Amino acid sequence: MNTERKLVRAVQVHKCGVGCLKVVKGRILCKRRAPFPLASQPWINSGGEWGPHRTYPFLNNWNPWLLMATRSNHDCKLITNGDDTKHISWYISSYAAKRQQHSSNASALLAKTFAYHRDEERRSTDLHQLNKRLIQRCANTLSREQEFSAPEIVSYLTGWDDRYLSHHFQTIHWSSVVGLLKHHFPVLREHR
Repeated sequence: MNTERKLVRAVQVHKCGVGCLKVVKGRILCKRRAPFPLASQPWINSGGEWGPHRTYPFLNNWNPWLLMATRSNHDCKLITNGDDTKHISWYISSYAAKRQQHSSNASALLAKTFAYHRDEERRSTDLHQLNKRLIQRCANTLSREQEFSAPEIVSYLTGWDDRYLSHHFQTIHWSSVVGLLKHHFPVLREHR
C-alpha cells in the first residue's frame, strides 16, 4: 500500500501546465477540466454521466492494478450509455483507422515533380497533353509516396475490400417511389 500511495502522489496528481492550458473566451482553462468535481460517493445518473469518489480535486481516477503494473499516469473511465461513450467510440475507431499522412512532404514532392516535368517537357507545345502529363505525374508521385494504416495493409494482404459493411444495402429508386405516391395520392402532385 505504501508503494501505491507514493506512485499516486508521484504520477496521478494533475498539475496544469503549458500542455493542458487553453484560452477560452479570454479565460485560461485546463483541457482536462481540472479541478475535478468532488464527491463523497461514486455516482451515476440516468443520462449515463458518472463520477468517482473524489476528495482531492486534482487527483485522476486511477486503477490500482494498472498503476502498479505500468507505474504511469492514467485516467480510468466507466463506459456507460452517455455521450462520453459515443465520443470515445468515435475517437478510438478514428484513431485506429487513420492514415498517417505527412502533408509537409507533399509540397516538396510536388515541387520536385513539377521541376522534372518542366525540364522533360520544355520542347512540347501541346498544352492539353502538357497539362494531362503534369496531372498524371503529380498523381503518380503522391500515390507512390502514400502511407497506409495497419488496417488498410491487413485488408489488402488478405484480399478484403477497402471497407467493412455489416449490412447488405438495396438501391431505392426514389423517383419511382415519388411517382407511386403521387399516383395514389393526387394531392401530392400540387406540392413540390
